[in-house]
Amino acid sequence: MSFVQELSGSDSQGRAARTWPWIFTALVFVLLSPVTAALSRTASGGWLIFFIVAQVMATGLAFLIPQWRELTARRKEATAEEREIEARVDTRVAMNDALDPILHLLGNLSLEPKKVIRNQLRAQVIPLVLKTAAEFIGPDRARACWFKLEPGPPKRLDPTEFAGRAGAPSTIFVAGNAAGDAAVDMVLADEERLVHDVESDPPPGWDPSTNREYRTFIAVSVLAGDTAYGMLTLDALEAGSLTSEDMALLRLMARVLAVAVSIP
Repeated sequence: MSFVQELSGSDSQGRAARTWPWIFTALVFVLLSPVTAALSRTASGGWLIFFIVAQVMATGLAFLIPQWRELTARRKEATAEEREIEARVDTRVAMNDALDPILHLLGNLSLEPKKVIRNQLRAQVIPLVLKTAAEFIGPDRARACWFKLEPGPPKRLDPTEFAGRAGAPSTIFVAGNAAGDAAVDMVLADEERLVHDVESDPPPGWDPSTNREYRTFIAVSVLAGDTAYGMLTLDALEAGSLTSEDMALLRLMARVLAVAVSIP
């Protein structure tokens, strides 16, 4: 075996040795996220907040670690030291932008004894969650919307806030018709829905005569414990531009939103 072959084999073994700990770490966080999600469904009070925050961090790290690895691999022309520094900076900035402000507000909200101030903090959390979902999940010009569940009768989902692409949502989902029943039942059952193309595979009760600029969307329920509070959606302009990975991240943001709206 030549010296070059020996060196190549040594480099390959070195890369493998450096890669598997990151794969193992990401796998741990992937497994931890559904465990904490399941525990949060039966928890309440401080334990509910703890499990939600743990799920936020686990899902966030499970998402960011592979992104960091991919970012490093693409920068082959830079030195190893430069790739590591740039990847660390990018990862820290993304994590800080996406999670730190929200978790900071949630902590203040959970500890604030005055109801008036709690309401003020909650009013800050909701648009921040929507803004984070619109900017960090999915493609450019995505739009995140918050539909609040009203008990009725009949039960309905009212669009109350949105962030991202211009254009406020106008659809009100009212139980008693196909679209309303599908949306309300999804929320009450703590489920989610990903529609890749509303034209080729429309959701139940979809009205093709209504002019909508988006072609794909994700909808997830906002639920804490056994109480449903509403629906969080994310839509985008191009069919197929939202994925199951985007749905998992939106589900995470829905959990954060559930904590904010469930604190009395």
